[in-house]
Amino acid sequence: MHKTFISYYHEDEQDLKDKIVEKFSGEDFIDKSVHDGDIDPDNTEETIMRTIREDFLSDSTVTMVIVGENTAKRPFVNSELQASLWGDNPNGLLAVVRDSVYDKIYKSGSCTSPDCNCGTTLRIPTDKYRQYLPELVYKNRQGPSPHFTDDEVYCSLIKYSSFIKNPEKYIDEAFNKRESGDFDIHKKLSPETPKI
Repeated sequence: MHKTFISYYHEDEQDLKDKIVEKFSGEDFIDKSVHDGDIDPDNTEETIMRTIREDFLSDSTVTMVIVGENTAKRPFVNSELQASLWGDNPNGLLAVVRDSVYDKIYKSGSCTSPDCNCGTTLRIPTDKYRQYLPELVYKNRQGPSPHFTDDEVYCSLIKYSSFIKNPEKYIDEAFNKRESGDFDIHKKLSPETPKI
């Protein structure tokens, strides 16, 4: 398995992170999250990104963010994601969503796109989609059509209960996207997004 940095909100998603590391060995996962006091928020953005990449992400090739109720609002998570994608050699990106949150951000529906109106069953984002997903997750999930699959976007998004059955598959897929060079990767956070 490829070295994977886990970004998550410790207060809410510690249980899921612990289950992943316990089940699949800690040696494949990097658990060195940024905390208060680790980085001076008055530093330039370039210095902050370089510090996170060198001191926290240096051995990783994939970043997995565990998404829960409050993840999108966490400055450290957002900065870790931006640092993961920073520069010329970005990490692969994977979002693993707590099942209860997944059910809030997606509903089942049929294609009603004016381009095809084929009626195919789709997972359709709800009005909670951007509320719960970190900005760089949803920005890297903009597909070419209403029928896009995770193969067609840089950041795959998987329900935790599906991920835990075969994490190596999803991590390998994220790594392979990184290597392909076929994606226009969104790397920068908006000014209003909470960050270091």
